[in-house]
Amino acid sequence: MTYVGERADAPEAAETYHRWSRRYPELGTGPISTERFLSQEQFDQERDRVFAKSWLNVGSTQDLGEPGAFFVRDIAILGVSLLVVQQDDGDVQAFHNVCSHRGNKLIWEPDGTCPGQFACRFHGWGYGRDGALETVPDEENFHFPDKGQLGLVPVRTQVWNGFIFVNLDATGTESLDDHLAGLGESLRDFPFHELKLSYRFDIRERANWKVALDAQNEIYHIPMLAPLHRFLGTAFASNDDGYTRLQDFEKWGPHTVYCSDVDPDYVPTPAEAAIQAACPDFSAPRLPTRAPFAFHVLFPNMVVAFLGNSMFTYNFWPIGVDETVWEIRFHYPHPRTLAERVAIEQMKSRLRDVLCEDQVGHEALQVGLRSRARPDFVLQDQEIQIRSFHKSLDERISGASHV
Repeated sequence: MTYVGERADAPEAAETYHRWSRRYPELGTGPISTERFLSQEQFDQERDRVFAKSWLNVGSTQDLGEPGAFFVRDIAILGVSLLVVQQDDGDVQAFHNVCSHRGNKLIWEPDGTCPGQFACRFHGWGYGRDGALETVPDEENFHFPDKGQLGLVPVRTQVWNGFIFVNLDATGTESLDDHLAGLGESLRDFPFHELKLSYRFDIRERANWKVALDAQNEIYHIPMLAPLHRFLGTAFASNDDGYTRLQDFEKWGPHTVYCSDVDPDYVPTPAEAAIQAACPDFSAPRLPTRAPFAFHVLFPNMVVAFLGNSMFTYNFWPIGVDETVWEIRFHYPHPRTLAERVAIEQMKSRLRDVLCEDQVGHEALQVGLRSRARPDFVLQDQEIQIRSFHKSLDERISGASHV
């Protein structure tokens, strides 16, 4: 099974320059304005026309696990707090985390299990797992005719392959399936259930959210960024000059995926060789991926990427024009032996260290852009995915069709 769409017009493996701009001429080849990473007006438009109206991933069912389990998700760019609850029938529903009495933030804990009711700490109003208002102290002294009208305010919530999405546009009609379109369909039968959420990292960065996303949304930098990326770069397929090359790139509406093969001449480190000897079956392909590395961008701010038999997800949450929270989640197959557990720990540590190097790079990029030394920057063909993202962002802000 393959999950990245085949294209009959895909070129052969021989070196071909400007391959992707020829396939997608509508994306253009011009420079990208630096002001879009610095402007408060741009940031406000992204808040009002993109984040306030898009399906946003706020977690996964692995963050829950049983009826009554909950977590709180604060979305700073929209100024909202959400209470995400697993219902008694297993469904997931998000509510505004706001008491209907005086507007107090209802639940202050980051997560937990509801013992019976969600109770407001201010005056003790109690709500069921389904959001219904059940308890009002001194209820007879109020003037409302029916407390049934004062339950928690629900938010449109849908689950796709275990990932929980919300849409805060109360008047919107687009379903999550329609939003994900071809990308969602391409991963419809992917065995996400075989991967366990194993590690979490949240990084607060002094960089625009698009700076961070763009930096991760290409592999052109890997052979050059030192020291960890340069070492990692030998694992990715490259041309005779050592520059990385995409195996494939696809665009589904505002979403994209790019793939890379591995370097057939890659020599594992001594630590990797020892782990491979201890558990030789662990690195054998288990997941039905077309390429060893596949990087999916789910517009506007989520990444689902596969690397060998592992998956990592990113969410880039804007806090301000030049401030972002980069959420990182690592998912691995359930280890069958102690050796496999050690292998997972080694992979996690190596990727974590690489991402620390990325984080420093994101902030350095923001410093350079902030100087306004140049009004724009240029992209090469192996950065086509960045160009595609910004075109989709501009279309969403302007109200043009993004399909």
